[in-house]
Amino acid sequence: MPEYDASKLTPEQQYKLMTSTVVPRPIALVTTLGPDGPNAAPFSFFNMVASDPPAIMFSAGARGKSMKDTIRNIELLPEFVVHIVDEPNKEKMNICSTEWEYGVNEIERSGFKTAPSTMVKPPRLIECPVQFECRLIQFVKIGNKPYTMVIGEIVYFHLRDGLVNEEKMYVDTPAIQAMGRMEGRDMYCRSANDRFSMPRPDLPKK
Repeated sequence: MPEYDASKLTPEQQYKLMTSTVVPRPIALVTTLGPDGPNAAPFSFFNMVASDPPAIMFSAGARGKSMKDTIRNIELLPEFVVHIVDEPNKEKMNICSTEWEYGVNEIERSGFKTAPSTMVKPPRLIECPVQFECRLIQFVKIGNKPYTMVIGEIVYFHLRDGLVNEEKMYVDTPAIQAMGRMEGRDMYCRSANDRFSMPRPDLPKK
């Protein structure tokens, strides 16, 4: 079995081992609002962290020696919208992943359509099937780069028509067609087609 002392690996080697094994990773397409206007960027270091209050996190690395637009914008306006990306919008999301110069409007470049949010100022990308309006809970600085982990509280949920059985609050999860990140710079996966049920075992009777 290959095994490695993490302290003897380069950051690039550590990154390759982690991103090739911590899979699939959900993708947060995050919109923010800053001095240069709205910004959209995807992050695959992303997940939910609590349900009361509903809270999610994503983590962003530095851009050279500077923070990414997303982090700079949230520092100035501690609000953002997290979108779950579906397969029909994967190409638009991919355009937003490009390291554009500061001030470039990724939303216009990608062709996403926007609408005002209900409780926060950054806009929503209305083609995305799930949109979480969020307010910042806290930043956590991690590592040497450093990474900035953003923890936010969801204050308003938007889901596409037909996704939610409102009587039972069941979501038709396969219909979201959520995309996931895999290994390397450009590998993705689909979540809708390969699913199975595995009920949790009952505890042994005493």
